[in-house]
Amino acid sequence: MEMTIGKVLAGGGRATLGVLVGLQVLDSVDGVMLVVFAPEISRSLGIGTETMATLAALAAVMVAVAALPLGLLGDRHRRTTIAGAATLVWAAAAGLLGTVQHLWQAVVLRVVSGVGKANEGPIQSSLLVDAYPRDGRGRVLGLHRGGQPLGIVVGPLLAAAFAALVPVENEPWRWAFAFLAVPALLLGLGAFRLPEPSREHSTATPRGALTQLLGIRTFVLAALGLGAFGMAVTTVPTYLSVLLDRQLGQDAMARGLITSACAVGGLAGAALSGWLSDRLFRFSPKGCLYLAAVALTLLGVGFAVQAHAPDVTTYVVVGVLTQAMTFAGIVPLSLVVAAVTPHEIRATAFALMGVCTAAIGGLGGALVTGVAKGLWGEQTAVTVVAPAGSVLAGVVLVVSARHVLGDIARLVR
Repeated sequence: MEMTIGKVLAGGGRATLGVLVGLQVLDSVDGVMLVVFAPEISRSLGIGTETMATLAALAAVMVAVAALPLGLLGDRHRRTTIAGAATLVWAAAAGLLGTVQHLWQAVVLRVVSGVGKANEGPIQSSLLVDAYPRDGRGRVLGLHRGGQPLGIVVGPLLAAAFAALVPVENEPWRWAFAFLAVPALLLGLGAFRLPEPSREHSTATPRGALTQLLGIRTFVLAALGLGAFGMAVTTVPTYLSVLLDRQLGQDAMARGLITSACAVGGLAGAALSGWLSDRLFRFSPKGCLYLAAVALTLLGVGFAVQAHAPDVTTYVVVGVLTQAMTFAGIVPLSLVVAAVTPHEIRATAFALMGVCTAAIGGLGGALVTGVAKGLWGEQTAVTVVAPAGSVLAGVVLVVSARHVLGDIARLVR
């Protein structure tokens, strides 16, 4: 008999999920506001679209750099303390971003911001998996992931509010980022007070933990699939924001409202996939990987259609479906990763997933899309890069389904 969501949350505590969802929301707000305000920040700092896209991807790249050390720490030490400290670092960087006057200053702060954000994958995900009952993991991960599209809903609305209330000559984007430091500070302090689930701490060396994970075929292929997926999801949204500005004539406030409307699909995708993943995993772990493969493939196709949208209505309708596919793919994939990796090195496992998404997808996506933009322009670059990355991700995940049952059985033994 299926556990009710109330019993699932009672098993791990409502405060743990509440604080971590709040952190997920703020993390997402920070990223989406940078995308929404991309044209204004470019003009303010005197940089081009390619440089702005790289700046937007920089935090994701630093997530890749910092995620693995944080994951190794998380397998050995109290994860709630790590989450709190990382959030305070991120809060400081977000607040100071509103004061920058030169590109190098923005680069430094996005590097620091990325280090703070890096706790989301290895620390928060492993904490949730260990804190809540196995039968409810999909729904818990879905609610946690739902903080991401919720942030995409709130972030553009917040950006639109600052664009409307702050005079243009006072550069609204600066005030918006300074504001983020306040809730981030409060949630960071709250994370220190969360209980740490009882577990065995890892005694493996970093090399030993990595060797063990690299021997799990499902895990390796899932990580590679996320790398390909990252090429579509990390850099392309910045180019879509530029296309909204240049081709559809939408200012910062309008872009904020449009991005927010599209993110409603992400909320639905995260909620439904969490519910579906719990049921699907009990009958067929392979089915979770097939669901992720289909969803991530459709994501990239949706981005390409958005790049050619003739009007705002078409852009929003396709965007709602695209955002739903993003989270419909990530939640079941996270459930599979948790099932095939040993719990004492699970933070390291989730860290490596983030490394592949950010390093291969973030930096690689910025470089590939930048080259494509130089050759063909923003619209064609999105049309080529987004579907190519997402289709490749889907193929890799389908292949990984061949190994998932064997990897689960070996872990049980």
